[in-house]
Amino acid sequence: MTAADLLEAWREASRAAALADRLSELAHTTADRANLNAASAEEVATLAEQVAKVATAAATRARAAATEARAIARKSNDGPLTGAVAEQTGTHAEEAEAREAYHDAETEAHARHKGAPSP
Repeated sequence: MTAADLLEAWREASRAAALADRLSELAHTTADRANLNAASAEEVATLAEQVAKVATAAATRARAAATEARAIARKSNDGPLTGAVAEQTGTHAEEAEAREAYHDAETEAHARHKGAPSP
């Protein structure tokens, strides 16, 4: 595990957190719009919370990977970083799950809105 690998894991966690921020803002904007029904706004808020949880978990894993890599590097510069690599893999998997959940919910919301009668 190199510093570049750790930086990439951190960037992925940051991207997930930024996505959570954007989704949270979308939830607030959606709730304020009178032409959207309450069920759709609640679904977007729930999705934002789920993404925020995944982002938090991704950031925690990235921190754990960095801490473990630092400890291993202090012991031996030649040792394998399998634990850190596993943490990085887990972080990427969580980001992929969050992305998939967002796209699924977005698709469902769009489908509902297309079928909803205009006010």
